[in-house]
Amino acid sequence: MKSSLFVCAALVVSAPVFAQQKSPTRAEAIEATNAADTKRIEAMVKGDLAALETIFTKDLTYTHSSGKMDTKETLLEAMKTGTTKYLAVTLSEKKHQTYANTVVITGVAEVKVKAGENDVAFKARFTEVWTRQKGEWKFAAWQTTKIPEAK
Repeated sequence: MKSSLFVCAALVVSAPVFAQQKSPTRAEAIEATNAADTKRIEAMVKGDLAALETIFTKDLTYTHSSGKMDTKETLLEAMKTGTTKYLAVTLSEKKHQTYANTVVITGVAEVKVKAGENDVAFKARFTEVWTRQKGEWKFAAWQTTKIPEAK
């Protein structure tokens, strides 16, 4: 009897935890990650490091079209020092793959960035990964490959 009461009490107490871990629907995940991605891009262009600190996962992997790879710390530092300044980022042709609490987005990015002393503009194919942690969508990975200019 005591064990039955204990099990019932444990289920009642833990029910809110299980409810919070329910995976979003595909439509909910796409809507939420699109909104989060808009905030990420706005923060990157504004240089809002405090916002990016909360948007990025602690183990972010950010691979530039040049092949250079940044972590959360090195990307934020490059933005803080002005080594990297995003001027504009526009995403198109987006496709979403959803897996429970993970969304993979692919598409085309048009990027304008100041890298050191150089202003650079290019188009690239991108892959980005969002993961839901404690109910919040976090930016976990970015990879771009430049699209060759038409001749």
